[in-house]
Amino acid sequence: MILVVDDAIAHAERAFASLGELHRLPAAEITGPRLAQLDARALIVRSVTRVDAALLAAAPGLGFVGTATAGVDHLERPALAARGVQVASAAGCNARAVAEWVATALLTVRARGQLDDAIFTGPIGLVGLVGLGEVGSRVARVLVALGYAVIACDPPLVRERPERARALAAELDLEFVDLPTLWRRCTIVSLHVPLIREGRDQTLAMITPQDPAPAGPKLLINTCRGPVVPDRALDRPDLAGLILDVWAGEPTISARRLADPRLHLASPHVAGYSLEGKVRATAMMHRALSSWLGVAPSWAGAELLPPVALAPAGSLLELLHQVVDLPGDDARVRALAALSDDARAPAFEALRRGYRLRREFRSCQPPPLGDPAADAILRNLGLRGA
Repeated sequence: MILVVDDAIAHAERAFASLGELHRLPAAEITGPRLAQLDARALIVRSVTRVDAALLAAAPGLGFVGTATAGVDHLERPALAARGVQVASAAGCNARAVAEWVATALLTVRARGQLDDAIFTGPIGLVGLVGLGEVGSRVARVLVALGYAVIACDPPLVRERPERARALAAELDLEFVDLPTLWRRCTIVSLHVPLIREGRDQTLAMITPQDPAPAGPKLLINTCRGPVVPDRALDRPDLAGLILDVWAGEPTISARRLADPRLHLASPHVAGYSLEGKVRATAMMHRALSSWLGVAPSWAGAELLPPVALAPAGSLLELLHQVVDLPGDDARVRALAALSDDARAPAFEALRRGYRLRREFRSCQPPPLGDPAADAILRNLGLRGA
């Protein structure tokens, strides 16, 4: 069995060499004619490779297509279904990393006093999560553990998976509301939706300059996809603060937005980047391909994830920033504003490619901080042995 794998997928040799004749190709070389030349039966890609009707027509031998990413908008699902191709994704592989990133960002912004504390009212504000899938539900669990009250908007989940929606509502003590209601009630809004370009559940430009109707001041966090919020929508008068990991027009990001005084944290689309997430994605592809082949899975990647001891730190944030280097990422992204528009896009891509994969909290052993409140936060974030 000939298996083609994007050569940027982590640990492919360990995961797939036992399952067939492995060919690792750069994304630019994964084309229909090349797959046909190799007589490929299985293909594992990243989000940079579009698997559509044209590619499938040129590579009729394909029976399995997997993507080692959480998103699937680069896969033409109707064409794959029409051909009877088995499809697998790594949905949820980065959920824990995103949740830890969001929690650290909120703790960072609040500790810096960058926003009126009314945003975090009471002393903790109401967080609205738009999207409660693998990532959104993980974010919800972490924020609830930290003491945040949460509500959610996810019409497809409520409509198509009502049992799951009811279970999450009971587990997290949350209610589901529509987007205008969420926007009106919440002081913090965090976006966790896939990019859907049209149809009943379109998320492309779901936040516009006028819709939902402007409400009280709020902090907007976007870690899902840039086009969900067009850049002009970020000028809304009710947005008191912005935390952005993804950008409209990415990788060409606005120098004006980088200079926006309401931009409290900037990041180069890496909220979901962790070593555990990358290993998890490859292991998910290994399991899916093994199932398609009718063999037992034999690799999970645990040997790649030893525990990490964190260095002594003077504060909670100093300790967390050893893991999630938000100050460093923020400075590197803001420095792009000095570049020309033509130079900024490749520089942004270079930040993503060069990002040092961080570890997830449960792999990290923190030293005691000697502050009961801070140590409780570490435990609630799931740090190893905290």
